[in-house]
Amino acid sequence: MNTCKNCSLTFEGKYCPACGEKVIENKDFSLTHIFGQAIGMLTNLDSKLYNTLKLLFLRPGQLSLYNIQGIRVPYMNPIQIFLISNVIFFIFLSDIDIFRTPSVWFFQEDFDGIKVMDHVRQIMLEKNLTQENVAILYDQISSNLAKSLLIFLIPLLAIPNMGLHQNKKYQAGKHIIFITHYLSFILILLVFILQLAMIFSTNKWSAIIPLLIVGSVYYIISNHRFYGERWYLSIAKGLIFLIIFVVITQIYKMLVNVLTLYTM
Repeated sequence: MNTCKNCSLTFEGKYCPACGEKVIENKDFSLTHIFGQAIGMLTNLDSKLYNTLKLLFLRPGQLSLYNIQGIRVPYMNPIQIFLISNVIFFIFLSDIDIFRTPSVWFFQEDFDGIKVMDHVRQIMLEKNLTQENVAILYDQISSNLAKSLLIFLIPLLAIPNMGLHQNKKYQAGKHIIFITHYLSFILILLVFILQLAMIFSTNKWSAIIPLLIVGSVYYIISNHRFYGERWYLSIAKGLIFLIIFVVITQIYKMLVNVLTLYTM
């Protein structure tokens, strides 16, 4: 008989029937066993990542559909793939200005009603910095904030998406899953498109148009597959969501700009 160290249940066998805790044996600490566990974990992770990215890119909306249907074991959960997408975005586009306004444009006397230079001069006075130093500090902080706060884009986009699908009576969590996968795709797509723009030495802002076009098509297909709506409804909602996406990302940029300015 064994006594579980985790829940104190007495049982027979190697695994506790109440909590699943394994009975620890000396062989569990052998190098062979530890390395075997590590290799198995990495292999499982690689398999899940491959399966997840394959569905994410080749079958828009299917990953979200599988998730709400309970088919989850072969795939990463939505937050995991979003965080991986965020890391990829952070690594490959560390200096990109898609989700913030750099100081060269933001530092104006009046930027969309915000008295930016008044705050800049106050920071210069309080911290004994030049305007150039404040600009460098602002760019560093805003760049980090723009990437680290991207997770908040999920609820910002999920709420209007819920409004587009009120007739479905889906729980909020299902819309969150759908938008999480959609935003994960957009981040990776953005990296891919901007890397191509850099390779071919084209203006990075010219990549925004194909991003919006591909993003809209992806949303339309995802909407058709996940919500089961007719194509004409999916196309109409895709065009509406494109406008919503642009507006929300602009609001996000402004929030990042202001938050950076007021917390420096």
